[in-house]
Amino acid sequence: MSDYESDFEDNYEGDLNDDGIRKKAASFVSDKWEQMKRPLWFVGIGIIAIGIHVFIGFAIANNFHKAIAPIVMLGFVYLYLLYTYVIVRVAKSYKEPLVETGEKVQSIWQISFRGFPLLQLAFFGIIVAGFLVWLIIDVRQVNNSDVTVTPHSNIRFRSLLAIICFVIIGFLISANPARVKWRPVFGGIFLQFTVGLLVLRWPAGNSAFHWAADQVVTFLDYAFVGTDFTYGFISSPPPICDFGSVFIFTSLQIIIYFGAIVSVLYYLGIIQAVLSKVAWLMQHTVGTTAAESLNAAACIFLGQTEAAILIEPALLTMTESEIHAVMTAGFACIAGSLFSAYIAFGACPTYLLSATVMSAAVSLAVSKLVYPEVQESKQKRSEDFKFANKGNNNLLECISNGAVHASQFVWAIGANLIVYIALLAMFNTWAGFVGTRLGYDDWSFNKLMGYLFFPLAYLMGASDAADSHTEIQETLRVAELMGMKTILNEFIAYKELMNMKADGRLEGARAQMIATYALCGFSNISMIGSQLGILGAMCPRRKAIFAKVVIRALISGCMSCFMTACVAGILVSKPEACHSNAFSNCVYLSNITDHLSPYLPSTPMPSTTVKF
Repeated sequence: MSDYESDFEDNYEGDLNDDGIRKKAASFVSDKWEQMKRPLWFVGIGIIAIGIHVFIGFAIANNFHKAIAPIVMLGFVYLYLLYTYVIVRVAKSYKEPLVETGEKVQSIWQISFRGFPLLQLAFFGIIVAGFLVWLIIDVRQVNNSDVTVTPHSNIRFRSLLAIICFVIIGFLISANPARVKWRPVFGGIFLQFTVGLLVLRWPAGNSAFHWAADQVVTFLDYAFVGTDFTYGFISSPPPICDFGSVFIFTSLQIIIYFGAIVSVLYYLGIIQAVLSKVAWLMQHTVGTTAAESLNAAACIFLGQTEAAILIEPALLTMTESEIHAVMTAGFACIAGSLFSAYIAFGACPTYLLSATVMSAAVSLAVSKLVYPEVQESKQKRSEDFKFANKGNNNLLECISNGAVHASQFVWAIGANLIVYIALLAMFNTWAGFVGTRLGYDDWSFNKLMGYLFFPLAYLMGASDAADSHTEIQETLRVAELMGMKTILNEFIAYKELMNMKADGRLEGARAQMIATYALCGFSNISMIGSQLGILGAMCPRRKAIFAKVVIRALISGCMSCFMTACVAGILVSKPEACHSNAFSNCVYLSNITDHLSPYLPSTPMPSTTVKF
């Protein structure tokens, strides 16, 4: 054998030995990592937990008031851990006794006499009686403490009467009045009142909701940094010649930012976790099924399109009543991404947030009243529900896809605004043309809508003005807005609300509040096509059923929004006045520099308002 062949065999054997050593080393490292991975994970979580507690401790020592928010968040974390690792495990260990006790309680709860559930009627009767007593005492206390008591100080009772009338109307137009199950109806209204009491009357809850509204506005403000960089002069023109920011390049651009954030939350599983818990609450209080409860919960945070996407796998097997509930919730709520646009129009952020939460609950109640369940549902257990997979592979792809998807809605909204504002001007011109020929020079489409919706607005207690003439005029203005929202869309109505507040046509705080709540929803005629298009594209086999129930769903959505306004009218004794100038600038104008100044250009931002 030559020296060359000998050296080759030595090297080859050496390579084999090196390869074996590498495999053994890799196997050793892998085994050790598997052994150490779990302890290291616990160590990392422990370090983070200790860091959070240290941070909160220093925050409390520095300023307790500013530390309230992180303290509350930490409290929720402790409650979640307590529920997950203590209560659930204890309940599992006592599963059989708990099940037996639950069955006994259920049998007692179902005791009836001649078809009437005695305990249930007694329970809800006590709640209703207690609420009425509280309302009477509260109204008297407000009247006694207010030096400007007017004959209309008891107008809150009129709002309560309006809710009763809406329930009666819903029963009269019901698809099957004899099959109405009253538990979802009263359960949804009860949940709506409960949420209203927590966020509107409970001082701590009201403060928390105000804080949440401020955080939402602040969170949406960050989109201005990207908008200003991208559009520059168009989004922040200099304060000369009465220049104003262009609406589609400012407020509507926030939709893109919000869409990307929602996509990230969905990718991380946060959206699914929150929605599952809210859906569970609705399912066990209102008594609705998993899919319709989940959709209503999703409508609180998302728009009707995103909410429908979440329940897409269930559309094929849903009952007609469940489909009607899905459509009703879509009509009754708004998209969180549109908060900025409504705020820019002068709507109060606190009212908007509470409206969408309260409308989600009552939308299920009204839906089950107008279109009762007569079929067997296949979507009863929320635990078995599967969320749709959006197919994102990583976080960056998720952000990009969410932004691109949301950008389509910006231009769609802009196109709709162009068309509907033009149509409104045309209708007003036509109405004025007809009116002048008949001797009524002040006729307009807006006034006709006001007269059409005036009975509803008056019944809801839209104005508490002391002067009867002012009361009628304010009620007509609110009725006009309700008509615009129903016939055209809520964007046009909120824009007109801003104009009414700016020129003094709608000065009453209660009228502004009722209008803000009544307009907060997608329940307008133009959205019928959107609903049919969205759901029809997801499940083409059920287009006929979608078309069959959509008109009733639109009516139910309108009733849900108006009932939410009534609940606010009952619970709020002294509405806060949200002036348009205070909120039209909060998203992208001068006061944004308070918390974004390190990121904004050195050129001072204008203090002008949006121009249309």
